[in-house]
Amino acid sequence: MKLQTKLLIIAVTLFFGGLAMAGDTLQQFGDIKGRSYHAEYYEDKACDVCHDNAEGKGIPDDFVCLDCHDPDEMVEATSRPGNENWMNPHDSLHYGTDVPCMECHGEHEKRQHLCANCHAFEYPNFQM
Repeated sequence: MKLQTKLLIIAVTLFFGGLAMAGDTLQQFGDIKGRSYHAEYYEDKACDVCHDNAEGKGIPDDFVCLDCHDPDEMVEATSRPGNENWMNPHDSLHYGTDVPCMECHGEHEKRQHLCANCHAFEYPNFQM
C-alpha cells in the first residue's frame, strides 16, 4: 500500500474519531440539547432535517441518518485490528449492519451502546 494511501486512511480515521469523542459533543442550543457537529441545524431551528415535522417529535428513521452518514465509511472508521475485528459496533457479530442508529446513538441525550447490555469492551470514540 502506498504511503499516501496509508496517510489518507489515518487522516480519515482521526477525523471521524475526533467527531465522535464520547460525551463532549452534547451541548445546549437554546432550549434543546444536541450534538455539536449538528450545530447548524439547531441554529437554523431545522428540526425537520431529521424529523418528519418541524416540532421535532418522534425518533427519525435510519434512512435520515444514512442520508448524511455513509454506512460503509462508518464500518471502516470503527473497525478494530487483529483479533478485535469482531467488536465493530457498525458491523457486529450478532446483528451485522442492521442495528437501528438510534439504538446506540442519542442526538439529544446520552445513550448506552447496545453491546453494553452483555459485553464490557469499550468504544472510546462512542458518542453517548
